[in-house]
Amino acid sequence: MWGTLTDISLHGCYVEMQTTFPVDTKVNLVLKSFGVRIQAPGTVRASYPFLGMGICFAEIEPAQQLQLRQLLDALTGHATVSNGVSAEENSMKDTVASADARAFLDEIAEFFQKNQMLSRDQFHEIAKRVRRS
Repeated sequence: MWGTLTDISLHGCYVEMQTTFPVDTKVNLVLKSFGVRIQAPGTVRASYPFLGMGICFAEIEPAQQLQLRQLLDALTGHATVSNGVSAEENSMKDTVASADARAFLDEIAEFFQKNQMLSRDQFHEIAKRVRRS
């Protein structure tokens, strides 16, 4: 079965999917992201039919644990993993990194006072406006 990984830590993850399993169901996960592949046993801890499941990792093998740490580092920007990131995405990262954090948050908050959804491009435009010199 396929799902979308929307949250992950060293201890578990949340997978969005329509077909869910009951709490306490044992599962075998294969997670793929940033060119990293992790196989991990787990147990369903929260289940929301037609939405997704919270899964707690069980005993992950040491090699898989290392892969998980590398994936988390890549997702938090603390490591570089060969992922084929485009120059445009790198530019967006640089723009966001150079934004004035306080001004950026203020602009985002102001945006959401008038709108319900923020596109990636709108996010990038806000970051450009509040760049530090």
